[in-house]
Amino acid sequence: MLAPAVSEAPPPAADPAQLRALGQGAAVAAPLVRSALAVSGPDHREWLERLASNPVATLPPGRATGLVLMDGKGRLRADLRAANAGVPDGLLLDVPEAARAALLKVLEMYILREKVLVRDLSPTHRWLHVLGPGAADVLARSGLPAPAEGEARTEGEVLAALPSRHFGVPGADLLVPVAQVEPLVVRLLSRGAVRVERPALEALRIARGVPWWPADLSPDVIPLEAGLDADVSITKGCYPGQEVVARITNLGQVARKLLRLAAPGRHELAGGAVLTGTGEQAGKEAGKLTSVAWDPLADRTVALGFVRRPWWKDGTVVRAGTVELAVVAPQA
Repeated sequence: MLAPAVSEAPPPAADPAQLRALGQGAAVAAPLVRSALAVSGPDHREWLERLASNPVATLPPGRATGLVLMDGKGRLRADLRAANAGVPDGLLLDVPEAARAALLKVLEMYILREKVLVRDLSPTHRWLHVLGPGAADVLARSGLPAPAEGEARTEGEVLAALPSRHFGVPGADLLVPVAQVEPLVVRLLSRGAVRVERPALEALRIARGVPWWPADLSPDVIPLEAGLDADVSITKGCYPGQEVVARITNLGQVARKLLRLAAPGRHELAGGAVLTGTGEQAGKEAGKLTSVAWDPLADRTVALGFVRRPWWKDGTVVRAGTVELAVVAPQA
């Protein structure tokens, strides 16, 4: 039986003015999408190096790197960033809020005899996001750091400032005390930023092909299926899931990919809807939608979904229920 293609309660529509601020100006947002953990202790570098899919043992001060944690079968536990900033003699981890509690348990499980301390910073600190092509100017006028690619900074009330990577536009992710979130929002608004809410962020990141946990990323996903190749090293030493990654890399490619899809107009599609082929492939299962939103500026429905290999070509039409969507394949 096919999963339903129509949602009983479609998500709120994105505000066009907010989308314009994200795409053309500067925006500020504080959705509870990401959280932060602090990892410290005499053995924390070597311990995390054994778990992480990218090298962290020699991460220099003021730098950050993307990585994932996997189980032994190569399935995702979480998508993360490690930053050498904000934690004296330790590392800061940028983690998905929806995976935070489970991730804390997993990390504690891996601490055996090592002297490692993992602290949850979510009760005291929260991520504030300043986004859009004008974000750097607004940050400068607000006296806040604007980190470059791969950089991690600590400055004033900002425990850590990292270049944004969760929404599909340039900007900065600022980890600040919870009590400072609203005062900083007010300061940024007074310098020209526009406050945006989650529906606009969802529409933007889906249109730009940025996966979020748990809608698109989950324990059922192998990182290479979701386009997280840059966060997974094929040359680093052993870590959970490395053999699976190496096998997929050596064989050439995965059987499915997380791709963007789009259809003209507004359709109340739901994540979980089964995709089927059209034309000569009509009725054949082509994949599954994971995230859907309406882009009011372009008057189109945008989506992310795991698509099987025969339907990867850009422009290929698949169907969710009665709605036809075109695959927007990444450029080679």
